[in-house]
Amino acid sequence: MKDHAQYAEMLALYAVGALDNAPECPELEAHLRTCNECQKELAALRGDAALLALSAVGPAPPQAARQRFSAAISNQPRKPVAQPQLVIGVLRPRWLTFVPIAATLLLVVFSFMLWRANSRLQRTLDQAKTQLAEDERQLKEMHELVALLKAPDAVHMKLVSTGARPLPQAKAIYSPKMGRLLLTANNLEPLPPHKVYELWLIPAQGAPMRCGTFHPDATGNAMMHHLSAAGVEAKGFAITVEPEGGSDTPTSPIQMSSAG
Repeated sequence: MKDHAQYAEMLALYAVGALDNAPECPELEAHLRTCNECQKELAALRGDAALLALSAVGPAPPQAARQRFSAAISNQPRKPVAQPQLVIGVLRPRWLTFVPIAATLLLVVFSFMLWRANSRLQRTLDQAKTQLAEDERQLKEMHELVALLKAPDAVHMKLVSTGARPLPQAKAIYSPKMGRLLLTANNLEPLPPHKVYELWLIPAQGAPMRCGTFHPDATGNAMMHHLSAAGVEAKGFAITVEPEGGSDTPTSPIQMSSAG
């Protein structure tokens, strides 16, 4: 029966899969099922083999194991090697093909942001220029006005309206003894629709008395003759605007009035 030292070379080949079809493989596998020490050694050798895949430097197997490993490789059937074909290009990871697209999109977004910021700045600059031009125009106009006011040959004249409407006027002639009243008026304002002027006699004592209603003509002139109770002393007269048919009491505001 072989000891652990005799299985050491076989474990190295077995760890890298070089004894899959070798006659010694069943014997080694049977030994591994009962030997914990060799199982640990096999696990260590497989770990070293894994490290060899990531590093150019690794643990060196025994010289005899290396010879048997080389011989096992030489006994493997070889497939015919196909003639190499010339391929123009560079192999690279698949994700690298998206780098130009991402860079282009990033450049487009960055360019759009720059364009939008430039547009805002241009609008702000245009508004500032417009406001500056308006301020300069107003300042120039103010300077011209000051120069006009200080000019020694400036003539100051006051203008008055030549088309102002004359003030309304009315004249009442009343005889208490006769109980008769004559009213003449001119320059009266036109009345709103469904309105009339009404004349009131203001007695020395008591409430205002109705003396009749009237309409002015197109030129604002009017005349009214009225009969009233004889013997009533008049303190004054007043004219108001009332609904058609007149009112029992005067409606404010009083349009015209006189003191007796």
